[in-house]
Amino acid sequence: MGRHVMPLAFDGSPRPNILFVFSDQHRFCDLGCYGNESVRTPHLDAFAQEAVRFADCIANSPVCVPSRGSLLTGLYPLRHGAVANDLPVSWRVSSIADALAAAGYHTGYIGKWHLAGVPRDQQIPPGRGRLGFAEWKVCNCNHNYLAAYYYDETGERHPVSGYEPVTQTDLALDFIGRQGTRPWALVLSWGPPHDPYDAVPERYLRLYDAEGIPLRANVPETTRVTTTRTLSRAQVRGQHRGYFAHITALDEQFGRLVAALEETGQRERTIVVYTSDHGDMLGSQGLSNKQLPYEESIHVPLLVRWPGHTFVGVQTGLIGLVDLPVSLLGLAGVSMGDTDGQDLHHLFLDPRASGRPFCYIFDLIPAHQAMARGGREWRGLRTPRYTFARTASDEGFLLFDNREDPLQLDNRVNAPSDAALRDRLRTELSAEVSQHDALLPWEDFIRQWGLREEWNRSQSYFHHPLLPPL
Repeated sequence: MGRHVMPLAFDGSPRPNILFVFSDQHRFCDLGCYGNESVRTPHLDAFAQEAVRFADCIANSPVCVPSRGSLLTGLYPLRHGAVANDLPVSWRVSSIADALAAAGYHTGYIGKWHLAGVPRDQQIPPGRGRLGFAEWKVCNCNHNYLAAYYYDETGERHPVSGYEPVTQTDLALDFIGRQGTRPWALVLSWGPPHDPYDAVPERYLRLYDAEGIPLRANVPETTRVTTTRTLSRAQVRGQHRGYFAHITALDEQFGRLVAALEETGQRERTIVVYTSDHGDMLGSQGLSNKQLPYEESIHVPLLVRWPGHTFVGVQTGLIGLVDLPVSLLGLAGVSMGDTDGQDLHHLFLDPRASGRPFCYIFDLIPAHQAMARGGREWRGLRTPRYTFARTASDEGFLLFDNREDPLQLDNRVNAPSDAALRDRLRTELSAEVSQHDALLPWEDFIRQWGLREEWNRSQSYFHHPLLPPL
């Protein structure tokens, strides 16, 4: 028999394990290591002291399903198929699990999936619907974190007692503890801190006093949730209390994962990542939820550690979530083939490395919460300094200088002094739109790309209006 050859990373060392942890709706500004002294995150803060902390990681499509599809495929939504919430990912696309398995990895996925369309509580059978992951402990989509469940590889449903992220972390610890010398890759996807903000154990809520939580300076007196429903600042503070409680609970679980790698002797040979699929407005700009081009919606935390390989400190180079899977696999010496994301793994190794000149950001279809809020489709660019976005009917609806105006209080889109900048960004944006999709009213977009049947199936499930043919 031939001798087994250990696959090698980009630098010739044995390929590392990969522990890819991401939460749902955790914005960049709500971690201690990102400057927020109000939220308690001791484990993630300690981890950041040993990791690369990205100053600018951008969710290209700031809503759950499209962003999750990009995190697993390195493709923009129109290519992976899950273009809006509760539309299914295409079974034809290749994923990180496929690339890793081909390179000799054992793979697993634990937690929230949200890529199977409707119904949300369906069991996802073996095959391409799982995008190639071998081990499987998954719930498609559940937001009752105190009454949860998951399906295993065989399709058996398991109820979860207590707080869902604790059980998901238990399953991850079991996975980590069972691995031998073969490289492994595990994706752990937590549902919080996505609302409901009060679906968290009381002991974490007791850590926070809503009245004492300082709000960002761009939170006005009234926040719009829908076209007919608003929240007061006191109500927004109450949301922050639960949001922060979720984050602290997740921080505790992250600490268990890091400790397990230490205890099992796998710390030095494991790439560990923490990020989120998008952010949460939480009252900033007088708006709620996500699907918006503002920083609170698109800007997410990103921490990456591979001891002895990644540098320790802050990386200011720009990276998008569509680049993250390609870059992580590039760091491990694995190619993903044809993707929209770029291999930017040099950003993990060199603090002086350059990132993207801009990230393409967009909301192709204003699904669910965005539609209830009266939102429209939009496309935009987030550069290291500026944010520009436009809708199908407008030449531009926002332009911010994020260096001079980090809270985005001064919209410069119609300022005569910024006309040349606006025109340049609009030209660059038009090139991105032409390459990747089309800036159409969302109704026409659905029809043009043959998505009406899947869209109406989802709309029917949620008892929302259907889109008629032309």
